[in-house]
Amino acid sequence: MLRYLYYHVLYVGMINIMLFVPHVLIEYRFKGAVSGMALAMVVGSIVAIGTSVCFRRFPGLGMYEIFDCFLPGWLTKILSSYSALTWALGGLLVVYIQAELIRTFFNPDMNEYWNLLIMVIAALWASTRSIRTVQFAQEILILMCAPLIFMILFKAIGNEWLNWDAIRLAAGYVRTKPSFVSFCAATFLFSGYLNLIVFNRMATAKTSNRYLWIIPIFGVFFMLVTFFVPIGFHGTAGIDKYVFLWSTTADSMEMQYGFINRVLYLFLVLYTNLSLIFVMNAWHVTIDILHSVFTGKVMPVDPSSTPADIGISLLRWASPRLFTPASLTMSGTSESRSTG
Repeated sequence: MLRYLYYHVLYVGMINIMLFVPHVLIEYRFKGAVSGMALAMVVGSIVAIGTSVCFRRFPGLGMYEIFDCFLPGWLTKILSSYSALTWALGGLLVVYIQAELIRTFFNPDMNEYWNLLIMVIAALWASTRSIRTVQFAQEILILMCAPLIFMILFKAIGNEWLNWDAIRLAAGYVRTKPSFVSFCAATFLFSGYLNLIVFNRMATAKTSNRYLWIIPIFGVFFMLVTFFVPIGFHGTAGIDKYVFLWSTTADSMEMQYGFINRVLYLFLVLYTNLSLIFVMNAWHVTIDILHSVFTGKVMPVDPSSTPADIGISLLRWASPRLFTPASLTMSGTSESRSTG
């Protein structure tokens, strides 16, 4: 379980580069975003590490089981249902944003609902797998995507067109009063630990707190890159006019010796995979919590059968009954009568 917590922190930090966090921070760049980010670094790190330590006091238990130990049953179901609704809406928001982004840059003439439907079906199928399967799929995709994403981010930081004077100008507003909106947006970069409400069931009593210092490093790095790199490329004046901020930033770079010249296309493909990871986890958490709310039982970490196995079993059970010799004879007789 130890490494899976850091996978959650890593992909949530990376995915927020393409969501609303950059737009919120850029909107308040002169009105307390920098000081709000500085405050969020401290608060987000403390909350993330504190929550992770608290969950490790309950190895093998998710949020529903922990609530059930200390709260009345009706209150546990209300809080869990609210949490499930939040996760479901979060996943839906991410899949819609990414589907619209892909349609805009790859195929603007495509029906806006087809790409969304394809991504929803893929995410739904993945989210109905077991906890262990979801984590294995997440690990594989992150190990494939994270090195390339870090390569793009460091390429942006070292780009010759990055204007450090604009970055210093924006950083100079650190003395302004912190904005509450930008503070809340910045703390979301540390929120990967929230996945522990379900995935803590994979934790064991031997799980250590030794490497929790990695969480602030990831959060601070993605926060600084999310805010300052677009300002360095586009300046401080008109940057809030861009609709797809980081897509435009990625399109400002090129890979001189790569087989894909424009960074944008590789960037969008990588973030499509990250979006599917996020939605897969979010909807899996939703399904898991709702299952506990309505049945009072906890889904096993690695069940002997998955929804696909159950569907195959139903087909095997139904086929001999639907296609018996008698039914085939009757259908053949009816066809001969109709032709006669």
